[in-house]
Amino acid sequence: MYPYDNFMDQSQIDPQLDIENHIWDIIPYFDTFMLRSSQTLEALEHQVDIPVGARDEERIDVFPAREKGAPIIIFIHGGWWRLGTRKLFNFCIKGLADLGFACISSDYALCPKVGIPDITTASRLAVAWAYRNAESINGDAGRIFVTGHSAGGHQVGMLAITNWEDYGLPAGVIRGGIPISGLFDLRPFRYCWLQAKLQLTGDVVFNESPLFHIPESGPPLLVALGAEESMEFHRQSEEFVAAWRNKGLRADYLDVEGEDHTTNIFKMFYADSQISQAILHFAESC
Repeated sequence: MYPYDNFMDQSQIDPQLDIENHIWDIIPYFDTFMLRSSQTLEALEHQVDIPVGARDEERIDVFPAREKGAPIIIFIHGGWWRLGTRKLFNFCIKGLADLGFACISSDYALCPKVGIPDITTASRLAVAWAYRNAESINGDAGRIFVTGHSAGGHQVGMLAITNWEDYGLPAGVIRGGIPISGLFDLRPFRYCWLQAKLQLTGDVVFNESPLFHIPESGPPLLVALGAEESMEFHRQSEEFVAAWRNKGLRADYLDVEGEDHTTNIFKMFYADSQISQAILHFAESC
């Protein structure tokens, strides 16, 4: 019996999920990310280290829009739920800020210090902050969008299936979601090299897999990834889109030609990039 789907063992699962197998060298990208994030802070008005939860890591950096009543977009960074910080990925909001969004870069405590359910709670707290403080960043509380990359894309999926009334927020508080290279089915992660850090149980895998909890009513989605990403990343996005559509919900699909897991979000620094423009046009259509 295979441990998961068509994979015979961990040696087959790991290459599908390990992005270092699909880009030449990830370290120079991180150096560029830090440089671009520093440039983002220099270029934009900002407020940093705003607490939204009880844990010290549960903070946001905010970038107010230049004009009042702007759409709000929250970016959630990736890193397999165990690496990274918003400070490394603040550059991802630069292009969107230049396009007129009020932007929020969200953060969370990492595994194994916390579990994935705690990360989901932190992301929900960021949405609650955005709704209740929209005016302070020149934003429109009725136009909140969420986007994120990789593990952050997983978080977008979880936010899209959230019953917001349980959190004292309107059911439609999320106007639209844009998961980028998202992960919506956590089953393979119990059998890959990450399990030692993620410590996933069967219940967590089920409860934290958006693919298994498609709502009857949910926000429009733009599900994006790079065309050069692995078969498993494509399966994750394609099955989530199909499941969303099977409920009669809107799910657009964008496979960005020539981009991989990392280069796709690097382009978010630029307002005229395909990914930034796609997010703008999607938001305008919602």
